[in-house]
Amino acid sequence: MLAGKLGQKTPHGVTYTEAGMTMTGHGADTPMEVFNAGTTDLDELAIFVVDANRPFSSPASLD
Repeated sequence: MLAGKLGQKTPHGVTYTEAGMTMTGHGADTPMEVFNAGTTDLDELAIFVVDANRPFSSPASLD
């Protein structure tokens, strides 16, 4: 995280990270929603390692 507070919602729950910290993702096929969880602008650097033979994303339900 470069600035702000990020939230990540998955079927495992909601986690947060703030500026200067990192957050690791969940395994393949885990739907996620990433959102600005703070009161200021959010600046982040996100890197995804994906399987080139599969679609990057698909419709997901977090309920």
